[in-house]
Amino acid sequence: MIAMLVPLIAGAEIYRWKDENGNWQFGDRAPDAQHEAMDVKGPAKLGQDENVQQIHQRLQRLRESEQTRQKQEQQQARQEEQARRRHMVPMCKKARERIKALNRPFVYVDDDGSRRDSLREEAEADIAQTQQWIDENCDDY
Repeated sequence: MIAMLVPLIAGAEIYRWKDENGNWQFGDRAPDAQHEAMDVKGPAKLGQDENVQQIHQRLQRLRESEQTRQKQEQQQARQEEQARRRHMVPMCKKARERIKALNRPFVYVDDDGSRRDSLREEAEADIAQTQQWIDENCDDY
């Protein structure tokens, strides 16, 4: 109810006059004596002046630029993940094939070209090492 009265008070006319003692008096009704009407401006509405609007516009631009930056970062992260997948898929496939080969009988070929039979312990160590690499690098591909 008070909020409804504020516009009425702000728009009301204010009168000023000197009383018989020479003191200035103010009122919302004109006295019988000589008086003058005063133009009284109400206080500025909170949050409505130009500075507040400029701050709001700058904040809005800042939010929009932050959203744009986040979208760009997300897009870049997706592109990097796709590139990583393209690079890793053949390597993961090759590592899985290696595990299959290590589970069958095979021969080791050393750097000098000499061949030797595989020891089961050696093959199991290679399988464990390859499986660990797959677990670390091949999520679902």
